[in-house]
Amino acid sequence: MKPSRISALFLTGLVAAGCITRPGMNANCQWPPEPASVLDLTKAADLRHLIVDAELIVELVDRHRFQGAEAQQACEAGLTGVVARSHGVSVAEIESARARIPDKGLDLGVNVPVALLFLMVVVLTMRLIERRFAGEPAPMAVTLVIASVLVSGLFVMVGEFWTSILQMIRVGSMHVGGRVHDLPWLRHERQVFTLAAIVFWTVALWRWLRSHRADQSQTASPGTG
Repeated sequence: MKPSRISALFLTGLVAAGCITRPGMNANCQWPPEPASVLDLTKAADLRHLIVDAELIVELVDRHRFQGAEAQQACEAGLTGVVARSHGVSVAEIESARARIPDKGLDLGVNVPVALLFLMVVVLTMRLIERRFAGEPAPMAVTLVIASVLVSGLFVMVGEFWTSILQMIRVGSMHVGGRVHDLPWLRHERQVFTLAAIVFWTVALWRWLRSHRADQSQTASPGTG
């Protein structure tokens, strides 16, 4: 498959993973049409539904921000009341769900595609470095250190970018608004960078061991004949 087709499939899949926008999103503080259903918060699916509803409340209130602080407060109270009545939950349970929005973790729709892209970039980078500094261990080591920092940093930036894009698709808004600090990748920057660096050096070690074993095999093969 051509790289251009792989890139197209990658982008299509990534965007499709975030397309859970509800119809009826608006700036008039009106709850989007949704069938009434009682949620059992002991079930993971129902709890997840309420957390998504809490996200939508935040988004609709944010869209209503130009009406002033009092209007926003009234908007939030009204939307919270609608969700409470529609799903048979309390205001306290909605507030609890809202507090759990940042704890959803890194979405698979972001994790998997960006991780695969990261691995592709890591392998490509190492191939280029190995070709350029073949037989020069010191320059290769220095270059690998620099590359590990740059590639890991790029991984964090790409993850944050796609998290923002998917969040905008999810809530049907062209901006992230006040939710930017709650985005999972932004809340876990150091951990993601550290993990990326570990993966980079794990791949580097694996490639070095494979190359070392291949050299040993080639050295030993003449004596076996």
